[in-house]
Amino acid sequence: MANAVKIKKEYPETNVFVLYRDIRTYGFAEEHYNEAAQLGVIFLRYDPSKPPKVFEEGHDLFVEIEEQFIEQPVKIRADYIVLNAAIHPNPENVELSKLLKVPLTKEGYFLEAHMKLRPVDFATDGIFLCGLAHSPRLIGDSISQALAAAARANTVLSKQFIEAEGIVSIVDEQKCTGCGTCIEVCPYEALKKNDRGLAEVVAAVCKGCGCCGATCPELAISIANCSDEQLLAEAKAALEEA
Repeated sequence: MANAVKIKKEYPETNVFVLYRDIRTYGFAEEHYNEAAQLGVIFLRYDPSKPPKVFEEGHDLFVEIEEQFIEQPVKIRADYIVLNAAIHPNPENVELSKLLKVPLTKEGYFLEAHMKLRPVDFATDGIFLCGLAHSPRLIGDSISQALAAAARANTVLSKQFIEAEGIVSIVDEQKCTGCGTCIEVCPYEALKKNDRGLAEVVAAVCKGCGCCGATCPELAISIANCSDEQLLAEAKAALEEA
């Protein structure tokens, strides 16, 4: 968008065409789009299933596109064809996500814990993300996100100790047989076997997700403060108030 505006300002008689699948000029970037349109930049949208075709006729270079809005083919004789560089996720993200136990989006970028409430955090404590690790973004956005990630990291580094979560798994050693099923399914590696071969919870790592309790064949694992009796009492109280 910025290049199109610059060309039209330097050479107003030049015809500039922007061929696009989608345009996201959010925030103040909308000003660039409005300025480009006012200067006479022509925007042509195409369907991803029918990409533009580039070919030669004699000594001339042509681009043909089926414009979505007018539903007609448009043929452009071009002096220059400039391709916008694509951004792809780092292929090493898959290996890194397994190493750090953090999730990825379907596109291959890292997925934050919550888009609104924890935009630079992972569900795994002490790991933060910013910039192109999260998604394609402009430099200004990357800098803002990097500052946020640094601030979040500082909240951890500035403390002498970290409090464990209140809701964590509890193992009933009288029922546990040491089968190891809970250790295999735990996404945070918060369980291990103790000296007697029974499951043991590392409270500082556990997030209380309940995966271990749901898969335990002996029903030996429960979540602290979330016993059946407590949950039934909460439901009964809620129904009485209603």
